Amino acid sequence: MTESGAFRDAHHPEMLIWQATQVPSRSLYYEGRGESFIPGYIDIGNKMKLCGVTKIAMCCNTAHMAIEEIAEAVGLPFINILQHVGGVIQSKNVHKIGVMCSYSLANSGFYTQFINSGDKHLEVFYPDAEHQRMVTLGICNAKNSKRFLEKYNVEHPCFLFSKVVSHLKDKGADCILAGCTDIRNVFYPTEDVLGDTIYVDCLDVMAETIIEESK
Repeated sequence: MTESGAFRDAHHPEMLIWQATQVPSRSLYYEGRGESFIPGYIDIGNKMKLCGVTKIAMCCNTAHMAIEEIAEAVGLPFINILQHVGGVIQSKNVHKIGVMCSYSLANSGFYTQFINSGDKHLEVFYPDAEHQRMVTLGICNAKNSKRFLEKYNVEHPCFLFSKVVSHLKDKGADCILAGCTDIRNVFYPTEDVLGDTIYVDCLDVMAETIIEESK
């Protein structure tokens, strides 16, 4: 909002933020290694509804695999970030999209569906097995003490995500999507890493969408 002239608290949208740290892992659930997160998300949605919330956005990209079920149970409209990310990518002059996201989301091809929901058919691909493990480790290490290592350390999430970006560029990506909000938590590639490749970050799209939806 500050980019469009906001300079006071009242110029920003009013939001209720629920940090759902106690809900089971979305990734582990879809990998068949954990309990369902869906009842927990529905419970939180209902509590937010009681607080007067009229629209909900979920930060977790992987949770969007169940967005219709959750929205129907809560009875409120949800902002589908994957859909908005797809719209942003469709609006750009790009043809080959490399996606960094959770293993379960990559394996489902769910993002491909939304990226190609517009008029243009784009080639969407994901890292190979070795580099997908780097994405997963980077997401995990963005949440633990390894995020405080020196950035050139092989376990630092920035080092890992930079390796994946290079891998996707080598495979011909002219656009790279960071499809997990934990990536933006620690990593935003510099021009020397990206070169001419366009970079779309889902958390940036989410913030812009919330602002537009609040107007």
